[in-house]
Amino acid sequence: MWKASEHRFSVLGLARTGIAAANWLARHGMDVLASDPKPASELPLDRLHPAVMAAPGRNEVRDGDVVIISPGIKPNTPAWNLAHEKGSEVLSDIDLFGRLCPCPIVAITGTDGKSTTTALTGELLKGAGYPTFVGGNIGLACMEGLDDLTEQSVAVLEVSCFQLMHCPSFSPAVALVTNIAEDHVEYHGSFEAYVEAKQRIFANMGPGQRLVLNGDDPEIAKWKLPAGVEVRRFGWTRGHDLWADDRAVHVGEQRHHEHAALRLQGRHNVENVMAAVAAVEGRFAPADRYMAALREFPGLEHRMEFVATVQGVSWYNDSKATNPHAATAVLNAFPERFWLLAGGYEKGSDFAEFGRLVGEKTLGAVLFGVTKQRIADTIPGGHPVHIVENLPQAVEKAAELARPGERVILAPACASFGEFKDFEHRGKVFKDLVRHLAETRGA
Repeated sequence: MWKASEHRFSVLGLARTGIAAANWLARHGMDVLASDPKPASELPLDRLHPAVMAAPGRNEVRDGDVVIISPGIKPNTPAWNLAHEKGSEVLSDIDLFGRLCPCPIVAITGTDGKSTTTALTGELLKGAGYPTFVGGNIGLACMEGLDDLTEQSVAVLEVSCFQLMHCPSFSPAVALVTNIAEDHVEYHGSFEAYVEAKQRIFANMGPGQRLVLNGDDPEIAKWKLPAGVEVRRFGWTRGHDLWADDRAVHVGEQRHHEHAALRLQGRHNVENVMAAVAAVEGRFAPADRYMAALREFPGLEHRMEFVATVQGVSWYNDSKATNPHAATAVLNAFPERFWLLAGGYEKGSDFAEFGRLVGEKTLGAVLFGVTKQRIADTIPGGHPVHIVENLPQAVEKAAELARPGERVILAPACASFGEFKDFEHRGKVFKDLVRHLAETRGA
């Protein structure tokens, strides 16, 4: 597709995806300039291929280059405008990967559940015997796995809305959208722009390709879909291609498996399971080839992750619930009420529906961080609400309130910035706090 003698590349941003793209291109003989506004002392320049020309401390694009743009660069910023003014094409690493990948791609996006669904889809394909690469917005950057793929492989990619902004030709064999809710408006400028970015995952698809959609999602129901694509819908409504009741998942009228047979917990994980099965079933393998992998999949860290039982109280970590929509899925995960820990960085989210459900689904809430009062104001009056300053205080307060046989779940409904580096850091701190409780108070 690209010839070293005819094409040059400018890579904007030297985080994980930029370094992986620059290194792959350089290894294959391309002329690559890689820049980042951070000073050299703050960049992992030692990880760059020797043939990459590095330009730390600035954003630089050569006239006519193909630009590989970092997903962290926001629309209409100087770096964004520079890429579009000087580049012959502006691509994300996902689009670059898609043009070079020799095997089928399963691409997964959505507001919530995409990481679990991506990891599970990968496990189902591995269980069915396929050499499988899982990456993208989860684990390895997609370009890090490209050279190991053959025509017999399958690549499973989690794809973010930021990466999809620059995917003019991306056309996966299977595209999957878990759900859509308001998120990342501060990046895109509007919910409509966010939705438009998500829709790019299937914009270039056609006959012979499969599109898996949440059939119960009201936003997705409004979408105009590409002609000729095989559409498979999943949800809680009988009549979908895959549907669930309180006991089992069904493929059409055939019972596929009982919920109790799986290690994944929670109603939202039933939806993740249906999505992954819809991507694999009949396209890559029948159920008997992947069922063992489905039963054994434990879930991902920081996503409804069981931490410990302390004095009869079960503690769960869902630090990945970084917005009200994700945390609402946690509220609906169990039939029994539990103690909720929530709060964090202010993203301008609407907590009205989340607060109503807190009153309906929980024993009470312990709120912390910048958003604590905003969330508290949405919870019905009279419902137990305890306001503290930070996560350590929240854990201490929950330990005082919870009784044997009850659950405590961290589902912040907010980003982690400010108090923590990211949701993973927040989750690890939470788990350390709970384990300290177990050590000092006894399991």
